[in-house]
Amino acid sequence: MDIIGIAQPIKDLLLVVEQIPDKNSFTTLLDYSSQGGGKVSTALAAAARLGMECAVAGTVGKDAKGQFVREDFIRHGIQVEQLKEREEGKTGYCVCIAEKCSPNRRFLGERPTVKQLMPEELDPDFLKQAKAIHLETPDAVSVAAAQFAKSQGITVSMDADPYPDETDALMEMESLIDIYIGSEAYFKVRSKGKPFRDTLYEIAQKGCRVAAVTLGDQGLEAVIDGRYIRIPAFHKLPVADTTGAGDVFHGAFLSAWIKGMEPSRCLELASAASAIKCASIGGRAGIPDWEMTNYFLETGELIKKDTIREREKFYKNLVI
Repeated sequence: MDIIGIAQPIKDLLLVVEQIPDKNSFTTLLDYSSQGGGKVSTALAAAARLGMECAVAGTVGKDAKGQFVREDFIRHGIQVEQLKEREEGKTGYCVCIAEKCSPNRRFLGERPTVKQLMPEELDPDFLKQAKAIHLETPDAVSVAAAQFAKSQGITVSMDADPYPDETDALMEMESLIDIYIGSEAYFKVRSKGKPFRDTLYEIAQKGCRVAAVTLGDQGLEAVIDGRYIRIPAFHKLPVADTTGAGDVFHGAFLSAWIKGMEPSRCLELASAASAIKCASIGGRAGIPDWEMTNYFLETGELIKKDTIREREKFYKNLVI
């Protein structure tokens, strides 16, 4: 097993319009799609498409959205034996509205009400199989998984985002994390006005091998084994939708890391995979495989376009 993700999966509905209309006005729907969502969940989908053996541990409701989520994991070859179906509560749902005229997006979310996975539900024999554990929040089960992973020499990866009331708890976890990659929005909260570079060094000094902040079309900043670097973004592909871009980045980075690639090269490959994804609507349809990503890195050109178009059609047809 390469990667195990501790996740709270959701279902996404993606809508694309030219511009968000004013109140009491109309606009044409340019595109739409229904895909699996969630930070760790989509990272696992990316890693699986890049050839990694992946499994998910988490919960969904016993509802249509939960069934959709489970089927999409299976479609990607992700093991779902530890994805528990709860009788009570609902699977999360997110509607994302993207503007074609700008990078702006609007999110309408129904938070999951299904009970999250509890620490006592983690199976140590299951976790022991992994080369890396990927996390998305500092909740009790993620802390327990990180502590166990550290005791076993398993790499711990965190996707840091600025969820309310979680920054302090995430800071307390930093000594447990080997790969700590966060969004610009999170680092604005975490840094409290300091330069991101200073915060990255601060995190790295707690034992983190890779600390990085993704900056959208400005690329990223990182401290790798104590060395600061900047990597530019790719601008060779049109941007249709940035939903899931950071999630795909994480999945691609972990895939390259597990393959033993040099850390800065892992970041470059992850940036390339994320850029390719952004040429398609939603977090899953445009995820590239290993051949596509490497070819894009070498040439700046995209291959297997028909494969991506077929995947886009598939997810569009899932909208009811």
